[in-house]
Amino acid sequence: MPEKHRLAALLIMGAMGIACMNAGAGTTSAEPYRTQLFNLLDRDAIDGKHYYQPGFAKQFDALLASSSLARADKTRVPLKKRLLSGPAPEAALLADPATGRQWLVYDACQAHRCDEISLRLLYDPAARRMVGKLNLDKQSEFLGVPSTDEQRLLRSASWGRP
Repeated sequence: MPEKHRLAALLIMGAMGIACMNAGAGTTSAEPYRTQLFNLLDRDAIDGKHYYQPGFAKQFDALLASSSLARADKTRVPLKKRLLSGPAPEAALLADPATGRQWLVYDACQAHRCDEISLRLLYDPAARRMVGKLNLDKQSEFLGVPSTDEQRLLRSASWGRP
């Protein structure tokens, strides 16, 4: 192959590689978070994959710690442990029609008490923003100071799916 054709081929391949990398750049930020909530919060891998996200876990713990309902709760079993004991679907991607913002939606509940103790969590990996709605023994509380639009999303659906 003549030198100018080889150089042209390398330039084209390089441009294609950059285009592919840029095309995936917007979508990869959510990928590590597309799993069940407990995988992101637990250091021990359950299925051999490494999902644990220390920043996410720290933010989640701070969100629960900010709850006045959780502080008033007299149960000896920590709320986090109870919320992670029940079924938890994989995070769903939800686009807010009002703002266009992309959220990952997580649901968690206490085993055998999902109607009494549950959490809906919205997470924006690009902005690292987390807000939630906690239902604890027939009382509800928003966590993380959600905006009006975020509150609407947190209220919008039944437990399990947006």
